[in-house]
Amino acid sequence: MKQAAIAGTQGKLALLEAGNGSDLPVLFLHADSGRASQWSEMLKRIGRCRRVYALDSRGSGDSAPAADGDYSYAGRAQDIVDAAASLKLDRFIIVAHSGSGAAALEYAARHAGRVAGLFLLDPATDPRALPADIRAGFLEALNGAASLDVQQGFYATIAGTNPQVKARVLEDCAAVDPAARLGFAAAFANWNPDAALDAWKGPIFLLVSSANDKPSALHALRPALPHAVVADTGHWIQLDQPDRVEREILRFIAGIQ
Repeated sequence: MKQAAIAGTQGKLALLEAGNGSDLPVLFLHADSGRASQWSEMLKRIGRCRRVYALDSRGSGDSAPAADGDYSYAGRAQDIVDAAASLKLDRFIIVAHSGSGAAALEYAARHAGRVAGLFLLDPATDPRALPADIRAGFLEALNGAASLDVQQGFYATIAGTNPQVKARVLEDCAAVDPAARLGFAAAFANWNPDAALDAWKGPIFLLVSSANDKPSALHALRPALPHAVVADTGHWIQLDQPDRVEREILRFIAGIQ
């Protein structure tokens, strides 16, 4: 596995590369306020017969903050555009975790011919299920001096029971630019998933934690979406249950090919 950097539209974008082969390549996208290395184990496993990449979103990990301050899903979809162009990915599979699932859907809606399939790992749920004052209050807290403490406090509640996973998630969160941390939360708070879900007609699969198996989940909004629910895991399923995630990704890829 090696680290690399490319010139993105809004600044340097860092990524991890692994694997080889001529089969469909896979681009992995991490959760909001995460980093590409949360996919390191999957890169090793899925990269046995294909090229695999994990991208640090703008303002996250080793990627530069967005020069224009845009952390919307459309802005993050542009990072996918830039990565695909630099890596010469004509057609590829996207595996996206959490909020990056929305960015992946945004990209796929605009560039359907390049996307062979979308695998969404515990994707963001419909924020409209949350009262407007709750959303506004969280954004206000993230815009204050205690922004990192607020984000880490929330992540500690959804990271599950594995102390090593929790520590890793909180450490990765601390590496995110404060403006990006707020921007990611604002993108989610104002997201309407209906248009993106309706636009993508290609292969898709959702692997969802039992905590997110609720009426606001994307598969509840669109019951026809293929999905499976995983128990005994936190939000970072790829860290808690890598064997299960590997099996599901490989099964999804086999179905496409």
